[in-house]
Amino acid sequence: MSLLERLNLHLKLEVALLAEGFASEPGVLQKVGKRFMRVSGQYFVPSSLQEIVLLNVPHKIEGTQVQLRTRYLGSFPAALVRTGIDFIEILVSRQEEEEEELWVLIPLNQVISIEEA
Repeated sequence: MSLLERLNLHLKLEVALLAEGFASEPGVLQKVGKRFMRVSGQYFVPSSLQEIVLLNVPHKIEGTQVQLRTRYLGSFPAALVRTGIDFIEILVSRQEEEEEELWVLIPLNQVISIEEA
């Protein structure tokens, strides 16, 4: 499964986007095309983002505990849910920011390493 295919499963639901020098407010994922996605009327290139947070996702999947190292956040613990062709899908707790786990898609070009915890 590619990042775009995974995003298509989340159409009409809320996402939040993070890129270097940019963090979006939550917005509705309206459309996913061949290269772009539309969120609340704006177009974004998914592969250029640091992470895409899927909001309001009921999750029963736990994932494998890993230590993840990214280009933008350094090393942090996460639960690896899925590896796709060009992305990983994780559950992560950022206690200082959020009370619950975040469901996050990260393009592989942002991932440095994944180690079992």
